[in-house]
Amino acid sequence: QRQMCIRDRLTGLIVAVGIVVALWIIIKRLPSADDPQEKNEVYKALGRVGGLVALGAAIVWILPWLYGLFT
Repeated sequence: QRQMCIRDRLTGLIVAVGIVVALWIIIKRLPSADDPQEKNEVYKALGRVGGLVALGAAIVWILPWLYGLFT
């Protein structure tokens, strides 16, 4: 029960940080993105942030499961 609470909070923290970083990228770089190359870089950065959020959230759930398999 306690382990689920910690996982939920860590997942929420990772998602919240990801949202803040994505909003910062959008606010800082997208208004000045008139040329297609700059927009492409913005979308690549947002894709990286989304991928890292998914990876971080998956690690939070997979590591305790792996630990439980070997103990």
